[in-house]
Amino acid sequence: MKILNLAKPEASDIKFEVSHFPDGQQQVNVSIPQLDLNYCREHGVQIKTRLNDFSDLELIICATQSLRNLGVKEIHLYTPYFLGSRSDRKFETGSNNYLKDVICPIINGLCFESVTVLDPHSDVLEACLNNFRKITNEDVVKFALGEIYDYDSSEGNSRMILVSPDAGASKKIYKIAEQIGYKGDIITCSKERDNAGKLSNTVVPDFPVEKDIIIIDDIFDFGGTFKSIGAIMNDMGHEGNKYLIVTHSIQTEGLKDALKWFDCIYTTNSYKEHNIEKVKQFNIF
Repeated sequence: MKILNLAKPEASDIKFEVSHFPDGQQQVNVSIPQLDLNYCREHGVQIKTRLNDFSDLELIICATQSLRNLGVKEIHLYTPYFLGSRSDRKFETGSNNYLKDVICPIINGLCFESVTVLDPHSDVLEACLNNFRKITNEDVVKFALGEIYDYDSSEGNSRMILVSPDAGASKKIYKIAEQIGYKGDIITCSKERDNAGKLSNTVVPDFPVEKDIIIIDDIFDFGGTFKSIGAIMNDMGHEGNKYLIVTHSIQTEGLKDALKWFDCIYTTNSYKEHNIEKVKQFNIF
């Protein structure tokens, strides 16, 4: 299968150009030699791209239609971060379920053979998206632990504690522990929010203060929850190192600020490229 890489054109099997018009319109012009076109028509094409905003969505729609106009019928979409992942419910009366009502109907209307997402925020996306395929954060976690420890030995199991930042992430963290063969302690923190939805209180259970802390989650935005956990653990007398593993990182300044509490942060370039000291990137694109 050939790859049309909208996020990194130099890595794309299929050559294309993006045109910009004065009114803001974008267009994707695909160029495929006849021999390769025959192959694409027979074996299909995967569109590999970011889906951070409606500009990216427009490019996906244009690229898909350009390929169909060339006779390519089997088209797959790989977008590791999915726009609006956390907006999986109605937050207020009179609003909408962003995934169910806005984004997924548009993607479903493009009739992809498959839509692959890395470490999606919740099961709602799977319920709303046709031909959904999920990739867990296993490779991201193994990358991080390989940097921290020699994970072929038992060093990581004996020296670290896996931490879920809240109850919602606990199911994922037990799953990843099983995938990487982790047999040590797992603790789950909890958080409370005020009426405006802002974080008001974080609860961290007792833990062995001499061990390293490995917090794992899917999305880093401003990082308030992670910073709060780090600060509370310091107050509880934590003596080991603290590491944060987050699959999708959005706010650059938030990452920089979080390094006040963490020895290193591990993430991917699913949303954007990161070039920050002590932030190590697992490359998706």
